Amino acid sequence: MSSDYYLPTDHGYAVVEDMEDGTKKVMVCDSVVAGVPQNVYAIHFKCTSLRVGPGVRMEHASTGSHTRQVVEVFAERRGVVHLRALKRGTSPILEEAARRR
Repeated sequence: MSSDYYLPTDHGYAVVEDMEDGTKKVMVCDSVVAGVPQNVYAIHFKCTSLRVGPGVRMEHASTGSHTRQVVEVFAERRGVVHLRALKRGTSPILEEAARRR
């Protein structure tokens, strides 16, 4: 099944941290300041496969990366996390907040 069929679990900025065991921790938050997530409200632990969709812009740092815009975040199955660009008009409040940043 295509990732287009999965409904997002969360909307927000995604911060991806590389963990010592080789997995990733994906945090969803309402903003990122100097690479640090602010107001984290969801976390996906033990991510073994991160799938970044077209249109998702990432900013990379030594400890991981984060999205440069609000995205949809969801787990397809255990260990597989998707980051998908918002479709215009699906979340006007988040889109407005993203334009202000």
